[in-house]
Amino acid sequence: MTIAQLTSRIDAVKIYAAGATIARIAELRLTPDSLPEQVEIASLPLALDDTSVRVRVEFDGGNVPIASDIRIGLAVPPPSETPNPPADEELRAAKAEVQRLEDIIALIDNEMAVLSGLEVPDRPEGEPGKAPPPSPMSARLALANFSDEQIRARMQEKRETLEMLRHAKEHLVDLQQKQTLASTARNARPNELRKTAIVSLSYEGEFNTEQQTRLVIEYFVPGARWNQTYVCRLNSVDSTANIAIRALICQRTGEDWSGVRLELSTALPMAWCALPELPSLRLGKAQPVVKKTGWRRHPIGAEILFEDYDRQKKIALAAVDKHQRIANLFAPSVSRLQKITSIQEFEKAFAGAGAAMDEFADLEAMLAESEKTEEISEAIPMPMVVSEAPADAPEFIRRATLAIRTRATTPRALVGSFQQGHALSNTTKITDYSSNYIAYGLMRLGAANDKTKRGKLSLEQRNEVYLEILQRQKVVVNFDITKVVQTAVNTAESCLDLNLPPGGINVREVAASFDYAYSANGRIDIPSDGQFHSVALTNKTTNVDLRYIVVPRENTNVFRIAELRNPLPAPLLSGPGDVYVDGEYILSSNIATVPPKGKMEIGLGVEQAIKVARNTFYQETRSGTVLVAFNEMQHKIEIEITNRLSKEARIEVRERIPVPQEGAKVDVQIDRVSPAWEKYEQEKRGTPIRGGYRWRVKVPGGRKANLSADYTIKTYVDSEIIGGNRRE
Repeated sequence: MTIAQLTSRIDAVKIYAAGATIARIAELRLTPDSLPEQVEIASLPLALDDTSVRVRVEFDGGNVPIASDIRIGLAVPPPSETPNPPADEELRAAKAEVQRLEDIIALIDNEMAVLSGLEVPDRPEGEPGKAPPPSPMSARLALANFSDEQIRARMQEKRETLEMLRHAKEHLVDLQQKQTLASTARNARPNELRKTAIVSLSYEGEFNTEQQTRLVIEYFVPGARWNQTYVCRLNSVDSTANIAIRALICQRTGEDWSGVRLELSTALPMAWCALPELPSLRLGKAQPVVKKTGWRRHPIGAEILFEDYDRQKKIALAAVDKHQRIANLFAPSVSRLQKITSIQEFEKAFAGAGAAMDEFADLEAMLAESEKTEEISEAIPMPMVVSEAPADAPEFIRRATLAIRTRATTPRALVGSFQQGHALSNTTKITDYSSNYIAYGLMRLGAANDKTKRGKLSLEQRNEVYLEILQRQKVVVNFDITKVVQTAVNTAESCLDLNLPPGGINVREVAASFDYAYSANGRIDIPSDGQFHSVALTNKTTNVDLRYIVVPRENTNVFRIAELRNPLPAPLLSGPGDVYVDGEYILSSNIATVPPKGKMEIGLGVEQAIKVARNTFYQETRSGTVLVAFNEMQHKIEIEITNRLSKEARIEVRERIPVPQEGAKVDVQIDRVSPAWEKYEQEKRGTPIRGGYRWRVKVPGGRKANLSADYTIKTYVDSEIIGGNRRE
C-alpha cells in the first residue's frame, strides 16, 4: 500500500499555563484517479504527546474523506542528496590502477639499483716486461654517462609515476568513501529522528471531479509558558489611554513557530474535569446512596460471544484439511489433466481420487460455510501452486482444479492482534509527564483468534510502534529510541523551570478558578530557544478619569491617579506595566488583576503643578462647674490648595481626627467643617482605619481652594492624656 507524503505547516498555536497545542495544516488534492488510503504527515516534534493527536478533514465542497484512524511513529527525514554507490567494476579498476602504478615504481627502483651498481672497470694490469696496455678512456666515460643518464631518466619517470599514484589513491579513497556513505545512508542518528503521523482515510460516494482538501492535525507538546505584561500610554489632551497587552513567551518544543496565529490560555490542558451530576428528587422511602464510578469490570460471560466463531473455525479447519488432501492428489500430476477424458482415466491416473471426489460436494458446502467467517478463511496459509485445467477437460476436473486454485494459492497474513503488548484492563492508567489519564488512544482490541486478548483492550508497545515506520523505510536504528524520545520531552520541559522575568507572576496563580483566553491580532514568530520573547497581542483604547489624592497630614505632595476601565472582555491579569504620559516615560508599575469591564487605577507620581499647605491651630480651655469640670482642647485645621494647571483638577484630600478608645472618658466633637466632608474608612485597600474623612473638591485651573475643620477633645479635669501629640 502506497502512502502519500504530505507537507504541513504550523498554522495556529494555543499556549497554556504549561504546554501548548499546535495545529498544522496539510493540503491534499484528490482526483478520481488518486484517492490515497493513507497519508503521512512527517517532521513532527519528538516531544509531542501521542495520545493528544487529533485529525480532522476540511473541504470547500463535494465529497469529503473521513479520517478513520491515526498512528504515530518515528521517521527520519530523507537526505537532501542520496549518494549513489560506485559500481563494483569501477572500484576494482581503481584498485588495479593503484596496484599497477605501485608495481611500476617498484620496477623503477629495481632498475635504478641495478644501474647504480654498474662500476667502471679499472685499467688492466700489464704483463711483466711489457709496456702497460692502453686505458679504454672513451669506453669508461661512455659507461659512466650511460649510467647517469638512465638513472636521471628513471628518477623523472618515478616522479611522474608517484604523481599518478597519488591521484589514483585519491580516486580510490573517494570511491571507497562514497561506498561507505551509501552503505550508512540509511543509518538513523538520534538528532535526525522526528515523529510522523499515518492517517487512514475512507471515502463515501463518488469523486468525479478534482477537489482540494485540508487535513488539520492537532497535538499537545510540553515546554511552553507565558506571562502577561502591559504598556499604558495616556493622552492628557483628550483624556484617553491606549493599553497594549503584550506577552513574554518561552518555548522549547523542538520546532520554531513562524507566522502562526497565537492564543494564550490560563487553563491547564491535562487537568481532570468532570461534569456535575444533578441528583434526582423522589418521594418515598429513603434508598441507600450508591456511589457511581466511571470504570466497570469486564462483562461476565464475554467468552460466550465467541462460541460461534470457534465453531466456524473448526469447520473451516476441517474443510481445509480435506481440501489439502485433494490438492495433494492433484498437485504432483496436474500436467496429466490434458490427457484425461473420462472419470475412469482420472481414477486410474490419481489413485484414491475417486473416493475424495465423492466428498467433493460436501467439501464445497463446508468451504462455503466457512467463508461466512472471512477472517478465518483468509487467515489459513496454503502455499500450494496448481495449474489451470485445460479448457476441454471434463467439468468435474475443471471444478476441482478451480476449487483447489482459489483456495490453495491465497496465502494471507494472519488477522491477529496488533503488535506485541501486555494486556490491560479498562481501569489501567498510564503515568505520563502531564497527568494520569486513560490511554485509550494507545489501546487496541484483541483479535478473535487470540483467546488471551480477544474482547479486551491491549496496550501496544511504543517501541514496536515507533520502529514500524522506520523498518518500512529500511532505516537501521542502533540506539535506544525510548531514551531519545524521553530526552526530547525532558529538554522541552526544562523551560518550565526557568525563572520568570522581573515582576512576572504565574498565570495560574492570578487566574484563580476561572480560565481565560487571549488572542493575538496578527501572526507571531517565536523561536524554540528556551528564552523569553516579548510579543504584542492586542491594544485597546479607553477613557481616562484623572484625579488627584493628597494626605497633607502625612505629606503635602499631590499624587496623580489615572482611573480607567478594562476594555477587554477578559480580565487584565496581574503583571508589570510601563506607563507613558503624552509620549514621555513616567514609571513602571505592577498592575493588579482587573475583572472584565472593571475599573483600575494607575499611579502617575507627584503632580508638581498643584501645591497644598496644611496649618493647625490649638487652644486648651476649662469649662463647667467646680464639681464637674472639663478640659477642652480645641483644634482647627486649615488646608490651602493652589492649582497651577490650565484645567480643572478633581482633588481628594484625606484627613484623620482622633478616636477615643472604648471605655475611655474622652469625648471628640466635630464643631465645624467647610466644605462638608465624608467618612473614609479605607476598606478597599484592605487596611481599614478609624477616624478617617475626606474632601472631594474641584479646583479650577489657576485658582485656589481653602478647606477647614474644627473639632474639640473633652476630658475630665482630673484626667491626663499620656503619649501622643496634644496638638493633633
